[in-house]
Amino acid sequence: MKKVQYAAITICGILLIICCVFFACQSWNLGRRYQTLETEASALRDDNSKLQQDKSKLDTELTDSAAQLEEKERYVAGQKEYISELSGQIESLTEDSEDDGGSQTTNDNSSADNDADDSAGSGNNTYTNPDSDAYPNLYAEGCSPEDIKKVVYLTFDDGPSNLTPKVLDLLDRYNAKATFFVVCKNNEEYAEYLSEIVERGHTLALHSYSHNYNEIYASKDAFLRDYEKVYDWVVDNTGYTPSLFRFPGGSNNGSSYVVNGIIDEMEERGFQYFDWNVSSGDGSELTTTENIIDNICSNVGVPENPVVLMHDGRGKNATLAALPTVLEYLSDNGYEFCSLDKNVEAVHYR
Repeated sequence: MKKVQYAAITICGILLIICCVFFACQSWNLGRRYQTLETEASALRDDNSKLQQDKSKLDTELTDSAAQLEEKERYVAGQKEYISELSGQIESLTEDSEDDGGSQTTNDNSSADNDADDSAGSGNNTYTNPDSDAYPNLYAEGCSPEDIKKVVYLTFDDGPSNLTPKVLDLLDRYNAKATFFVVCKNNEEYAEYLSEIVERGHTLALHSYSHNYNEIYASKDAFLRDYEKVYDWVVDNTGYTPSLFRFPGGSNNGSSYVVNGIIDEMEERGFQYFDWNVSSGDGSELTTTENIIDNICSNVGVPENPVVLMHDGRGKNATLAALPTVLEYLSDNGYEFCSLDKNVEAVHYR
């Protein structure tokens, strides 16, 4: 009997030892596995931290690249618009040359005995008319330079902006009336200037809502949707219903099929569009005050009814600085400053 009890105790002891060894091995394995997982988790945390740093760096680079791309797009758009302006002028001059039998057009109605001073604090810019009348006494009885009425139409695109009130003040100083082709997008904060344009006796006209060539020239309906937005913006803020508009970049932008369809549709709705035949060149960011003065004063005498393109949008400080000299020169040379309306013979590229 004692032997049986001893054997049972021995067997239980052996089993207990085996269980202890088994659990000890399992515990050791779990501990090793835990250490391995801890090492892997630490490595993953390091990798995640590095990825976050890389992501932050990429976000910064993308933001910088987007800003640079936007700046380049603005520059390209300005260059494109300036090239369009020059193309329109060349086309207009070519047509004038053909009408005159290929003879060189001269500006017999302009004289510049006085230099124009830039009174806007932009330096001592002066301009002398290179086409001054070489025959000041060669007029028939009852006719003189003073008797010849000369009209100039100053137009300003892409406003209103913080420069618009200053432009209006300068125009008032010379009793000059002008036409403002306004853009709505990004200019909502300056909506108060719309009424001021009308109250001071100028013509308020429309240019675009978005000024995005790819959008507005995609189709006739795309243009009308854009135009309706800027039209409603003006009417809602002023009660004034504009009837004139200008194509962004001029009517020679976009496909002929789309633009001709737009023209037909807009004319049926009672709207009249105006291009220009004298460009200040201020659509380019590289244009200087001196360039603007020279572009206007050298070319204003070429067309019979000069429609001058300028801009009063944001950043057009060179235009503002050039304006006093331009106004002084045109005033001294007998020009009357008028605003456009539907009775004025429209300047069209098409």
